[in-house]
Amino acid sequence: MLDEEHEEQLQDSLDPNLYKLGRIGNHNVVLVCLPAGHIGIGPAAAGAIRMMSKFKSIRFGLMVGVGGGVPSAESDIRLGDVVISQPYKQHSGVVQYDSGKTGGGGKTTRTGSLNAPPKVLLNAVSQLRANHYRGRSNFATHLSIFNQLPHFSRNTAGPDVLFEATYDHGQEATCEQCSKERVISRTARRAQEEVTIYYGTIASGNQVIKDGATRDRLSAELGGVLCFEMEAAGLMNDFPCLVVRGICDYADSHKNKAWQPYAAATAAACAKEILSLIPAAEVVKTETARELHKYHIPFSLKGVPAGKFADRPQDTEVLEQALLPQKQERRRRILVVHGLGGVGKTQLAAEFTRRHQHGFSSVFWLDGSSDSSLKQSIAACASRIRAGQVAETSRMYTSGQGGDLDAVVADVLRWLSIPNNGDWLVVVDNVDRDYRQGEEDPDAYDVDDYLPKADHGSVLITTRLPHLGQLGERWEVKKVDDERGRAIFAMWYGREVGQMESDELLGLLDGLPLALAQAAAYMNETGTSFGTYTRLYKEQWKELMEPQDGEHMPLRPLRSYSNGSMATTWMISYTAIRTKNEAAANLLLLWAHLDNKSLWYGLLAASGRSAIAAERTSVWLRGIAYNEIEFIKAIGMLRSYSLVEEMEDQTGYAMHPVVHQWALHIQNDGQRAELSRVAIVAVGLAVPDIDERKYWETQIRLLPHAQRCGKSITEVTNDKFEDHELDGQKEENNALLWAVHNLGTLYRDRGKLDEAEKMYMRALEGREKALGADHTSTLNTVNHLGVLYKNRGKLDKAEKMHMRALEGFEKALGADHTSTLNTVNHLGVLYQNRGKLDEAEKMYMRALEGYGKALGADHTSTLNTVNHLGALYKDRGKLEEAEKMYIRALEGREKALGVDHTSTLNTVNRLGILYRNRGKLDKAEKMYMRALEGFEKALGADHTLTLNTVNNLGILYANQGKLDEAEKMYMRALEGFEKALGVDHTLTLDTVKNLGNLYMYRGKQDEAEKMYMRALEGFEKALREEHTSALMTVNNLGGLYANQGKLDEAEKLYMRALEGYEKALGADHTLTLETVSNLGNLYVDQGKLDEVEKMYMRALEGYEKAIGVENIPTFRPALNTMWALAFLFNRQGKVKDARTLYLKALSGYQKVVGDDHPKCQTLRNNLATLGKEGDRISATTKRELARTHSQSQTIVASSARHNPSTSRKHKILKILGLKRT
Repeated sequence: MLDEEHEEQLQDSLDPNLYKLGRIGNHNVVLVCLPAGHIGIGPAAAGAIRMMSKFKSIRFGLMVGVGGGVPSAESDIRLGDVVISQPYKQHSGVVQYDSGKTGGGGKTTRTGSLNAPPKVLLNAVSQLRANHYRGRSNFATHLSIFNQLPHFSRNTAGPDVLFEATYDHGQEATCEQCSKERVISRTARRAQEEVTIYYGTIASGNQVIKDGATRDRLSAELGGVLCFEMEAAGLMNDFPCLVVRGICDYADSHKNKAWQPYAAATAAACAKEILSLIPAAEVVKTETARELHKYHIPFSLKGVPAGKFADRPQDTEVLEQALLPQKQERRRRILVVHGLGGVGKTQLAAEFTRRHQHGFSSVFWLDGSSDSSLKQSIAACASRIRAGQVAETSRMYTSGQGGDLDAVVADVLRWLSIPNNGDWLVVVDNVDRDYRQGEEDPDAYDVDDYLPKADHGSVLITTRLPHLGQLGERWEVKKVDDERGRAIFAMWYGREVGQMESDELLGLLDGLPLALAQAAAYMNETGTSFGTYTRLYKEQWKELMEPQDGEHMPLRPLRSYSNGSMATTWMISYTAIRTKNEAAANLLLLWAHLDNKSLWYGLLAASGRSAIAAERTSVWLRGIAYNEIEFIKAIGMLRSYSLVEEMEDQTGYAMHPVVHQWALHIQNDGQRAELSRVAIVAVGLAVPDIDERKYWETQIRLLPHAQRCGKSITEVTNDKFEDHELDGQKEENNALLWAVHNLGTLYRDRGKLDEAEKMYMRALEGREKALGADHTSTLNTVNHLGVLYKNRGKLDKAEKMHMRALEGFEKALGADHTSTLNTVNHLGVLYQNRGKLDEAEKMYMRALEGYGKALGADHTSTLNTVNHLGALYKDRGKLEEAEKMYIRALEGREKALGVDHTSTLNTVNRLGILYRNRGKLDKAEKMYMRALEGFEKALGADHTLTLNTVNNLGILYANQGKLDEAEKMYMRALEGFEKALGVDHTLTLDTVKNLGNLYMYRGKQDEAEKMYMRALEGFEKALREEHTSALMTVNNLGGLYANQGKLDEAEKLYMRALEGYEKALGADHTLTLETVSNLGNLYVDQGKLDEVEKMYMRALEGYEKAIGVENIPTFRPALNTMWALAFLFNRQGKVKDARTLYLKALSGYQKVVGDDHPKCQTLRNNLATLGKEGDRISATTKRELARTHSQSQTIVASSARHNPSTSRKHKILKILGLKRT
């Protein structure tokens, strides 16, 4: 590229650089290349520094070489194109992509900045672009020189192929084996457009980028870059230069060196054209590189309040005109920006500094809040000045080596006054102390004493004191207009701001930026509406605004302490906090009895539900539990001393665990006991009702607090319930026991049944001691224990609890009191679960009559029992009666509560289940969809009632054969339950089990087994091995093994399920009998035909006893068994008996699911081929039997102990219409 080569100089032993000297146009040029293998920011910087030391007249440089392109929708970069660094958006032309600090989520925040190219080069780039547009470019001529060197020719570079960013290269040396389908198709360029020049940001760093996805991610984070390279970042701040890069690859895994020579040639040709456009006279007028950057200091964000900023064009323009360096006029420029506190002076200064940092040789940000702060800020600047330019003792002052602070300040001011050091910017922020008040404020000072006296440089002062405007130009920052105010508010609010809802509040805030930002941030973090914040602003302005008033903010934590231990340091802070805000200090002590994370206002506010609890809380926390603003003020006080911090998700506050422990140990015994009680009551009373929206989210947040304070429940409740307590103490203890009871409910809902039982038992013991065994509050806990025992499968214990509660309520309140009837209802549910359907019906009928008499036929409690009766009739096979009950409950609830009430929707859901069981699948789907839409609207998409309906839809879709839709429903339910309740909750495990059923139907037997095993292990852990949920899964696993031909394993599982059911539910429970029937199906496969008949006959005998003879013809499990027995008789040659049973099964299914149901058609096919099959089993019959194996059922006992008697057997056969001898 040289037009003329000059004589080479001798090698310098102290300088390893190799130089080539010559001329391009009218310019003498020095060429230097990095040593082979020495790449990266460091070697580039070192090479440039050595070059500037040797050639002291160098004015500027061009960094010419190759780089990896970043193709995008905006820039169609191709191999061989050229990229030139030019300031774009927030970058100066080059950005270092691997410099910064890593924060939450691995996100990197880039710190520092790089200088822009000198103006003489940027002017040449502008001329280059103009010449290209006008067709006057000499680029092609310069590039043609390389035609003489084949190695640098375009023809030897190979094809230009761009692969998808996520497609990685294999192990091959070339891309010949790479998939052509992953190549991105691009429009071919015309011959005259072979090389395109792009202008913008170049990313530079020490790491080679060889991954397309990483390339695109970094480019997006940086605001869009054109190429990656590895040297320029080391030059820009110390060597005035322009970067010119030829594109040799796409910075992905497919990169190779084939295009490097040609790309280097295009970059060199472009660099030559740039130099040819610079007049020699302009070079002479340009300062040498050594002098230009002698006093340059890289910009640092340390101390600069860099945050959100909404542009304020008029104010920004004033700062630019007053402060930006002017080459033709070198004199000191001072601008005093003054105005009301909160009007945005500091934010304007920070934005100006960040935006125009490249226009200054150095920028110093000084804290002007006090005399000492200002001196320390100036001293910190000394450490950033280059060695040799100020005394070394001054540079080392902030490293802790001591020295004279005033001398350090003087050294920095002298450095700023050096004649050639004239393009700096000094910002003195928050000069708000008036030195004219004399000794009244010892921290006040005259800012003029700290300004350099040389007539150059720029000074920006922010202050509330207008009289400081005498130091230079002044500019008053005033409130913003409506449009700008709305923009500031929206930025902090994080969402769109509707004009109608926001006009009143924005009018009240009247364009004051800090007030706008504070209100928006407050509303964003707390979820406060415009109406609520406006009301608080009007009614409690002082409390709302004072925490942000600089004059009333708590003192900042000291930087160091004379005491050497953390505990002593915290005690000093605690003492200061107690002096200023006793409630904040007490909140710190109370927090020690809660979990150290996620404290929020709602936890304390719930204590107001109990008068006595509110009174005790108020003694300690003053108005915090009643007034959210007081709570925020207390937290602000604790945060100001760094004892607590805001959580990353901004939902609450957290305390360091060491501070947490310290706060507990500084309490005396009396404080610990009292605050433990307050903590238990606060958490217990904060447990939400299950009907609340997103109640589970509150439960999740409360659980760790419950576990923390729960550790002290035994100690707190021991010996507190004497018989002769004062009335006030009894009320206080009642509140405590009610809270403990609620903690049991919290644990129960979260699936932690052991902990729930402990809490209920503790509440029960306390209430028995404090109130007596027959007190209604005691009996309420007894009832809850009964429900818990039922859920745990401890049915005997559950019955004892409910019976005790029933007898107690009857004695205390009477047989017809609603509390008594509630217990009767619970007993009905228990008996239904135990298979005691007659007893269950008696309980429901008693409750129904009692509610009707006491509350009326349309009362919700009455309708609740009607709902239970519907479920009972469904279980008994009385499907028409069941439907009548559900319809009555539905109509009553719609009338009493509304069509969208959750109780109404619950009945809708139950109707869907009934219709599904009756084969009315379209009706079922309509019911489920109505329930789902209603629950989503009322409770949200993630509420457990919503998820239950989703789960039911999955079952329905599976029955309809819509297996893909079924899987989607199950997966949605599973993910929702895992999030809301945890992976081990029984509702989660039920869905896992359903997924296992689905996978088995789909033939995905491995996946099915995994689901069943996960469900089984979970049920055994959460409940116990003999719980019915665990036994159901055992049964299903047996069905899976039977389908797989693992008949011995299947038999073991069925027997385990059978024995478990017999023990838990009895020999005649329907779930027991379904397992008996499944064993019969298994014995068919094993060829044990004598055992088969015994199993089927036992099942039919049991069904008759459990649900009544009259209900067998419409009870689906009984119909399944008839079908199976008919198949057996046909196989045994008893065709007449088989026909009778097939006809009865067909008649029953027609009543239950309708004549068009697939089961009915299969039965008709069986009848049509009856006697023709012999011992052969049809494919359809096999499928039906397989489905019987895989139904969700529970366990019963050994069949050998329950064979029907001969006389009983004949009676069953007679009922079925068979005559046997």
